[in-house]
Order: sequence, then structure tokens, then C-alpha cells
Amino acid sequence: MVLLHAAVGMGWQSPPKGTSLKTLGEAEEQGFILIRGEFQKRQFRLTKKGAEHVDLDRRRLEARRS
Repeated sequence: MVLLHAAVGMGWQSPPKGTSLKTLGEAEEQGFILIRGEFQKRQFRLTKKGAEHVDLDRRRLEARRS
């Protein structure tokens, strides 16, 4: 998921440009992120589940490259 991989750490941050409200909502429903703020000032951060998912994904990609 591009949104999760765009996250820098687990702190609050603005979503990458072009991220739709639907994408944010779906990621939140699945428990990967938390969302705060209003429309234009919306921010997200990874949950523990989201961070683990990204970490596992990155390790899988590195293993494929090796």
C-alpha cells in the first residue's frame, strides 16, 4: 500500500499528495493508520499494525532483490 510506505516513522504527518479520502478511510478501517484533523489539514500516523505491515513488506522486497 503506497500510503503506508510513504509514512516517515510513526509520528503525525500529512498524507502524500494525491491521497484520496477514500484511501485514508480504507486504511483506517483496516487498522493500519489513525487519522486526525479536518479536510485540508488532515494528518495520519501508522498504528502498530501498520508499522509491522510496512516492515514485513520491506523485508520481503529486500529478500526478493537478493
